[in-house]
Amino acid sequence: FSELTAAIGPMFEDALSAGTIYLKHCPMAFNNEGADWYADVTNDINPYFGDEMPKCGKVVKTIAKEK
Repeated sequence: FSELTAAIGPMFEDALSAGTIYLKHCPMAFNNEGADWYADVTNDINPYFGDEMPKCGKVVKTIAKEK
């Protein structure tokens, strides 16, 4: 999942024609190496820990485009 995020992230940012997406980071993923993911909301569940730590992660970048 983290490799996919890294690979397609720039495409998400370039292809966004309207709306907002958030790049989020969990510092504890992969034995504290950290990992990122994209979400369309700020209060989503951490995909690396799920129900164990749903709030672990923060927005590190907001990508917004107006029509």
